[in-house]
Amino acid sequence: MKKIISYLTGILITSSIAAAPTSKVLEEFKRTFPTAENVKWSDGSDGYSVSFYSHECFEKVLYNKEGDFVCSWKYSDGKELPTNILMLLNRKYGSDTKMVGVTELTEQDNTVYDIKFTKGSKLYQVDVSPDGDVTKEQKYTNQNTNE
Repeated sequence: MKKIISYLTGILITSSIAAAPTSKVLEEFKRTFPTAENVKWSDGSDGYSVSFYSHECFEKVLYNKEGDFVCSWKYSDGKELPTNILMLLNRKYGSDTKMVGVTELTEQDNTVYDIKFTKGSKLYQVDVSPDGDVTKEQKYTNQNTNE
């Protein structure tokens, strides 16, 4: 995780408006995300960052200078969560929850879904692995509700 933060910091600090990713990065990106729209590139000392929209979701991907994938973030409303995770959330928290948003973080061989939802006066932040293991759970009380 520290490595990802280091990459992101390096890319964001030294990003430029006229980013010029290598042809290897561009080819890999186009092959992986053929439906990407509103594509914006930034470059930095550690690599390249690209943000875009795909299937109504905002995404961000980091590549190193060699053109290799480092990590990606996909922000969504949760409608595209895998069925096993939706079933887990319904079983554990009930069906009366309201999805706030989902961030899907993908690294080389690891994906984590950071899921935020409300239930009554509580806000939950739950990290779930693709196989349905809850790796982190935080619960907050919303002081602005009447419940």
